[in-house]
Amino acid sequence: MATTHTVNVVYDHIIYSLQRYGGISVVWSELLSRARKDKDLQLTELDYRQSMQPRWLERYRVPDYKAQTPAVFHSSYFRILPQKGVHNVTTVHDLTYHFYRSGLAKAVHLWEEERALRHSDAVICISENTKRDVLRFYPWVSEDKIHVVYNGVGEEFYPMKSVEKKGYLLFIGNSQVAYKRYDVAQEVSRLTGLELRTAAGVTREQLNTMYNEALCLLYPSDYEGFGLPILEAQRAGCPVIAQRASSVPEVIGADGLMVAHDTPKRMAEQMAAIVRELQSQSTQTIVEQGLENAKRFSWDKSYEQVKNVYTQLIP
Repeated sequence: MATTHTVNVVYDHIIYSLQRYGGISVVWSELLSRARKDKDLQLTELDYRQSMQPRWLERYRVPDYKAQTPAVFHSSYFRILPQKGVHNVTTVHDLTYHFYRSGLAKAVHLWEEERALRHSDAVICISENTKRDVLRFYPWVSEDKIHVVYNGVGEEFYPMKSVEKKGYLLFIGNSQVAYKRYDVAQEVSRLTGLELRTAAGVTREQLNTMYNEALCLLYPSDYEGFGLPILEAQRAGCPVIAQRASSVPEVIGADGLMVAHDTPKRMAEQMAAIVRELQSQSTQTIVEQGLENAKRFSWDKSYEQVKNVYTQLIP
């Protein structure tokens, strides 16, 4: 959507100082690549990898920057710019710290998260489930400030005619994080006798090849703010078997293969039964349904919706 004037937008790249890989970095990079080309925006980038010297505990501090106002300040990870004439935007990807963390790490993160939400003029949630979680834990946040903007899926994921199916099971996620349910995926592998592969440290090109080679993606996670691997797999023509939990039903589509939350053993048994069905019959219908579902999501659409948030703040 074109604007009638240039909007000053300040992007805070602090996420790149916190992680080299990960879903949030992917989302931020897709947003950034489009904002840099947008002539409606006068973009300023606070980049602690190159042009700026990070201070001690930089991630928790107010950026050392004086904005040209009026401006929108959008941080990649829970920072604000408390200056007159600056409209702060916070993106909430998930609320995992509320459910799965404890102790000092949880306390510090929740302080950071709450501070950002209290000082934000707009809050972007990447799914309706994340929005519900925000309103659950922060009921004082005005629902009028919340905008649900789904993530997209990269064009680098696609069916490869030259790749031969190898029929293994694929798991995407941190196998050391309990709620990702790697234990369920391992049990499915044991029950079906199929190799289970993970994709840690691979390039996106390599990941697309793995999606194409796999019989299916196992996605038994208990909680996701969105679930990018679901769409990546579907766009690559790889069937997905997921747990019906959190944001997954929003993303996987009405025809998605899902199992109900249960004990790890029972979930594994349900997933294994679906795997055997995929082995014994054509997966063409499932693949086509996944390809069609993935069309609902694009990074261009996500960017335009985020940009619309900016222009609502500075009309």
